[in-house]
Amino acid sequence: MKKTAAVIGALASAAVLTACGPDGSPTTGGATSSTAAASTTIAGSPRAETFSATTLHLEGMGYKIDVPQVGGGKADARTEFNDVMRAGAQEWLDRINRPGDSVTGGDSQVVRIGSQVLSGHLVVVMYSEGAAHPNSNDFAHVTNIATGKAITLPDLFTDLQQGLNALSTQADAQVQQNPRATGYSKSLLTPVAEHFHTWVATPEGMRIYLGEIASHAAGNIDVTVPWSALDGVLKPGMRAIVSS
Repeated sequence: MKKTAAVIGALASAAVLTACGPDGSPTTGGATSSTAAASTTIAGSPRAETFSATTLHLEGMGYKIDVPQVGGGKADARTEFNDVMRAGAQEWLDRINRPGDSVTGGDSQVVRIGSQVLSGHLVVVMYSEGAAHPNSNDFAHVTNIATGKAITLPDLFTDLQQGLNALSTQADAQVQQNPRATGYSKSLLTPVAEHFHTWVATPEGMRIYLGEIASHAAGNIDVTVPWSALDGVLKPGMRAIVSS
């Protein structure tokens, strides 16, 4: 199954349970947040803007999931990131429409805080009534801290099609070396946006979640395309942002 919508290398570690919400204020109503020791100073800002990695725990009839969030930091970037990640989880919760359906979080709920970018990766496992096996799905999002807006594929590349061509070539070369991806479908790596829109920004490169491009038994496949391999197609100044 192709995974839905953007990471992470260098993630914040040593998470501890706290009673802080995504904006840094105390939570109410039993919500649980997990806060990791991570902070960033935005380049060029007059003062330090510190973010912390947190999670929003959602649990109810048929679902239990932890959504990547951030606390503190620049308000518009925090709000944009948190709202989109929450909406990404809700998309799957809305698919629970029969008693036998359920949604849980996978093992890769991650926030990465860079000096100029926020990245989040959410794994959602969907159990559908009558299905032979559950399906694991990825949701990812990248926020530009300076603008408080998402970074999408058109934002990355001077020419979108040239960027997609580069991603397709790089991803195909890596997948060919992956023993788990034996027999993968080349049609799922063609240079169209829907094959590469689930990605996160890491210092090393663009980590792309490709989905089940081989078989269900092989699981979901991801690749990390080095930023250096994309230098010729990235917009001026973009590499400094996404690799921060």
